[in-house]
This record gives sequence, C-alpha cells and structure tokens, in this order.
Amino acid sequence: MGRKPEDYARLLASALDKIHAAECHGATEPLSEHCVRVIGQTIAAAIDEARKIHIEQELVAMRERRERIHLHS
Repeated sequence: MGRKPEDYARLLASALDKIHAAECHGATEPLSEHCVRVIGQTIAAAIDEARKIHIEQELVAMRERRERIHLHS
C-alpha cells in the first residue's frame, strides 16, 4: 500500500521548511537537480494517490446509488 496523502504533505512541508530556512540563513545556492527532481516526484505521487482515492470514493458512491435505485424499483 502506498503512502497516505498526509505522508506526502509532511514530506513536502519538511522540504519547503528546509528551503525556507536555507534562504533565511543567506544560502544563495540554487536547489540541486536532485532536490528539484525529488520534490517533483513527490508532488506527482501525491497527486496520483489523491486521484486514486477520489476514484475509489466515486466508485463506492456509484455502487451505493445503483443499489438504492435497484432496491426501490
């Protein structure tokens, strides 16, 4: 099972906090390609996981509506 959206949120918040702290302490070096790639992959994975959760919720709702319609017909 994949990570929960909350896990991705914590990872991204941690990364952004570190970037902000570095900027506040005068670090002027740009982010490394690796850092940018990891942040991008994390965002993509979080979006994919959220999409899967949304689809699952919609499928459950559709099944429930279908069952209610079938019971009342």
